[in-house]
Amino acid sequence: MSSSPSVMRRPLWWIVAAVVLVAAAAAFALSGRSGGETAASDEPEPSHAGKVADETVRVSAAQLAALDIGPAGERTFQNLQQAIGNIDFNQDRTVAVSTAYAGRIARVLVKAGDEVQAGQTLYTVDVPDIAQAASTLISTAGSLRTANDTLKRAQALAQDNSIPQKELQQNQSDQQAADAAFRAARKTLQLFGLAEADIARIEREHTIDVEMPVRSPIAGRVTARAAQVGLLTQPGASPAPVTVSDLRTLWMVASIPESDFALYRIGQPVKVRVQAWPDRTFEGRISYLGDTVDANTHRISVRADVADPKRELRPQMLADFSISLSAPAQAPSVPAAAVVRETSGVNTVWVSAGTDAQGKLLKRRQVTVGRTDQGQVQIASGLQPGEQVARRNALFLSNLYEANAE
Repeated sequence: MSSSPSVMRRPLWWIVAAVVLVAAAAAFALSGRSGGETAASDEPEPSHAGKVADETVRVSAAQLAALDIGPAGERTFQNLQQAIGNIDFNQDRTVAVSTAYAGRIARVLVKAGDEVQAGQTLYTVDVPDIAQAASTLISTAGSLRTANDTLKRAQALAQDNSIPQKELQQNQSDQQAADAAFRAARKTLQLFGLAEADIARIEREHTIDVEMPVRSPIAGRVTARAAQVGLLTQPGASPAPVTVSDLRTLWMVASIPESDFALYRIGQPVKVRVQAWPDRTFEGRISYLGDTVDANTHRISVRADVADPKRELRPQMLADFSISLSAPAQAPSVPAAAVVRETSGVNTVWVSAGTDAQGKLLKRRQVTVGRTDQGQVQIASGLQPGEQVARRNALFLSNLYEANAE
């Protein structure tokens, strides 16, 4: 009787265990199904962007926003050629003022930066030979006066036949010789640089001075002064005691590639800019084209005369100039980011080609580019104003096409 209850209880425990196992299996099966559905829902939808036909790509809506699809513009492009050079003195209007005779500088009458007039004395030089020339002038002036007086008396006597004709002729010859000597003496002093007033003073006052004035041959500004009192100077001394330049015009000297030489002509107008005045444009004209090509760089010198009435430019300023080679022209234009330089060497843009069920289509088109102005590229051929193009990130489209083409 004691063993019967235990035999009766064993089936009950087995039933409970079986129920628990079945429930656990069902829960595991449900959790596995749920996890699989969640993983499947996290997978991204397949992308349809990329090459879809020859020269054509499709982009997604997310990619489309970065391409700035819009119409090609139209603007006026100047056919400009540009080069970099330096401002320099106009050497045709710059004079190194040296003395004509050796001597010591006696006085210096100007300093660097002074404005001078043509004929103004810049400095004087003590030249001993002037003393001899002045003495000769005084002597010949006296001889001429005596010869003139003698000739007048002879002419008066000759009217009364009081002297022989031969004596009158001799007096005329003496007067002519005295006049020639006097004129030669005056000319010598003129060669020393003395003005007519100085020569007349020597003749009148019988003063002998060895100080020779050195005058400016042009009007301009003293741009360099090496003269000092007591300094020995001579013709052709370097540096010259004083240098004078006419700064109303300066030179802009640049070098251009040999390949561009045919584009330039004497007299072409140029616009010059310098870093000191970034918002200013100075007008000029080409005045010289080099006669030789640099054998090392294959560049040619070009020079332009630049007007500077306000004296704002300075020699050796870095300058760039632009020259219009032809009349301005209207042409289609796109931003620089819309043009791709392909590995084949051609330039392309991506033009809108409509849409399909999976996205926007763009077609690659070859174009010929011209000049670039303020970030806009001139399209010489291959595109019309108003056509819809990718105005940004065009390189991304080319890379996307090539990646799918492999």
